[in-house]
Amino acid sequence: MRYEMRKDAAMTAALHSLPDAADGLAFEADLFSGTDAAVGIWTAATRALVCPKAYQARKGFAEAAEASRQRGWPVHLRPTGGGIVPQGPGVVNLALAFNAPKDFNIEDSYRLFTQVIIDGYGAHGALMHPGETPGSFCDGAWNLSVAGRKLVGTAQRWRPVRGGRPRVLVHALILTTDTFGPGARAVDALHAALGLDPVSEAVHTSTESAFGLTTLPAEALITAAKTALASIHTPNT
Repeated sequence: MRYEMRKDAAMTAALHSLPDAADGLAFEADLFSGTDAAVGIWTAATRALVCPKAYQARKGFAEAAEASRQRGWPVHLRPTGGGIVPQGPGVVNLALAFNAPKDFNIEDSYRLFTQVIIDGYGAHGALMHPGETPGSFCDGAWNLSVAGRKLVGTAQRWRPVRGGRPRVLVHALILTTDTFGPGARAVDALHAALGLDPVSEAVHTSTESAFGLTTLPAEALITAAKTALASIHTPNT
């Protein structure tokens, strides 16, 4: 499925509610395939696990994915790296796509993007800290955690565009409600089947738990993203 994307980040709808994770991956692919700066926020109505395509090469992957499906967690593949993550109610995804300057690097992208999320959460953002969260799903140096518990995971994808500049898609998974336990356990079960490190539900949190917020500040996040994108040179061609 493909989606007609508005080209101006200022005009992007605040939140897209999509049927499943496959639709969300297609949504982000459309952002990435464009030429203009764009911001997208989406959530899936049904639960699933998403993992890098490279996992297909792991011994026993097909059998492990089928067992996950039978447990109620179908597995979808994505082109970015990282690890396995849950999708569904209580998980919101924020994505930025833009053409970066030639001297822009991966660390610059993560730094800009995590600051977008921190700024988008206003006063609550001051409680978010980047860094690894041992025991979390898809752990990485650019998680955002609150009091040592993972709230946000990030990933990105790059490709060259005209003139040697990179086209960047940077993605965040945000745990919004206190429903992340089943997803963490589903990731842990798939990890176990693939011989990967265990995942602990206890090292995760949500904006509901951490801040008492029952809704995502979507408009504030889009405003923060627009401000960040305006701070760098993002040519259209």
